[in-house]
Amino acid sequence: MGATTREIRIEAPIERVWGVIVDYERYPEFVPGVRACRVVGLAAGARQVEYDVDLAIRRVRYVLSIREERPRRVEWSLWSGELLTRSDGAWELVEEGDATLARYTADVEVARPPLVPRFVVDRVVDELTRVQLPRMLGAFKARAEGAA
Repeated sequence: MGATTREIRIEAPIERVWGVIVDYERYPEFVPGVRACRVVGLAAGARQVEYDVDLAIRRVRYVLSIREERPRRVEWSLWSGELLTRSDGAWELVEEGDATLARYTADVEVARPPLVPRFVVDRVVDELTRVQLPRMLGAFKARAEGAA
């Protein structure tokens, strides 16, 4: 997929935005496609967070290793999982008065299972980038601003 970066201005203080981002167990309440999310361990100063996500064509389980630098940065990398061969990324938060500028960067690579044409995998990646990413960012914005 290559790295994708998006920015969104959230009309909420940085601490509130931070709190929404690191409240992993509540993701199923407001993040589209997330069916379950829970912290499953701690290793080398990072939380291991397991996700169960419905990608429309298939449900996928994976674990991200997440490092938190309160209240400015959350970064992750793939710890284990299925279908994904890479998932690296970060949230970077910048105070802007009473609001927060949130920069979200993700670099995801999806495995191509045997007998599945490359264009099918490319279509999944396109769906994640073009459709799901804006919906996900909107969900975090709404949650932090108190609308969700």
